[in-house]
Amino acid sequence: MKNLIIIFLGLGLLFGFTSCKESTAESTAQTTTLQPQAKPTITSQTKQPAAKPGADSPINWMTFEEAQAAMQKEPRKLFVDVYTYWCGPCKMLDRNTFSNPTLAEFVNKNYYPVKFNAQDENDIVFAGKTFSNPNYDPKKGQYRRNGTNQLSSALGIRAFPTMVILNEQLQIMQAVRGYKTPQQLQPILEQFAKM
Repeated sequence: MKNLIIIFLGLGLLFGFTSCKESTAESTAQTTTLQPQAKPTITSQTKQPAAKPGADSPINWMTFEEAQAAMQKEPRKLFVDVYTYWCGPCKMLDRNTFSNPTLAEFVNKNYYPVKFNAQDENDIVFAGKTFSNPNYDPKKGQYRRNGTNQLSSALGIRAFPTMVILNEQLQIMQAVRGYKTPQQLQPILEQFAKM
């Protein structure tokens, strides 16, 4: 029985079941202006996970706040990795794709890379708007499916991982869903870096 389960999991990876879906709605690539939902007050004091994904990556990950400050000095496009702590393909991206030195060098040179936890319970100020996570349940924590930050919805995220490319005006240019190898992801990033 155990061998049968392993075979089915292997076939799932082989045939492209490489994203953790949040809902059945498909995201589409289009330029979008971000709009927050109503902003409730959040006063949660929960313990944050010990190690942030991507902490040992050669990509110089930033927060949204750091990226926006850097854009004031030198405008660049944003490359946003939207992940959750419980998402297996998100961990594969960190381990197999974002650790690639060639890809990392390209991303660091051409984009401001942002690592965004879709379940972040804290308020995030982005593009002059404040986004929160009113449905976050501290009892569930970060390692189980939980409420998502409103910024995740504003970015059109429906599955994890999703990587989003934003232009210098912070408008969505492209959303790339699911696990991608460095060889699959780099041509996409090169194409949008030229625009």
